[in-house]
Order: sequence, then structure tokens, then C-alpha cells
Amino acid sequence: MYQDEVLQKLDELTEKVDTLLETQKSNAIDLIEWVDKEETMKILKCSERTLQTLRDDEKLPFSPPPGGKKFFYKRSDILKLFESGYTGRKSDRIRRA
Repeated sequence: MYQDEVLQKLDELTEKVDTLLETQKSNAIDLIEWVDKEETMKILKCSERTLQTLRDDEKLPFSPPPGGKKFFYKRSDILKLFESGYTGRKSDRIRRA
């Protein structure tokens, strides 16, 4: 009987470890997907002000962490910006009336 209980506990522990590993893998993928302001400016070859304009004009979605001041951007959203025709030239910037 004791051996069965040990094996059952071992199975439960193995399931918990597997779940934790999957969660960690998912979190790592999320970290790779998100880039900070500096990396985004390098990718877009733009200034901080241009990046601010892209945020203000809702051309580039972003996510500030709760209570934080640092903005993060999804690589897929940056790619969509390029696919929409953004080249980083001044002519791409929105003129405000």
C-alpha cells in the first residue's frame, strides 16, 4: 500500500512539474515577442518623438506594465506597421491640423 501511495504522489508531482515547465516556456515566448522602446526605435529607425506620435495616433499598439513607465511593443505589431506601408521617412509621419 505504501508503494502505491508513493507512486501516486510521484505522478502528481510529475504533472505539477510539467505544468510549470509549460508555463515557463509560454512566458519565455511572450518575452521574446515583446520589445522595449529602445529596441522598437532601432527596428523602426525612428526617434523617440516619432515613436510617441505612432502611439498617440494609434498606429502602433503598446503595453505599459502595471504601475510602470516603460512601454513594450509586440514584434508582430511592428511588422504590421511596415506591412501598412510605413518606411520611417518623414512623409510617413502624420501631419496634425
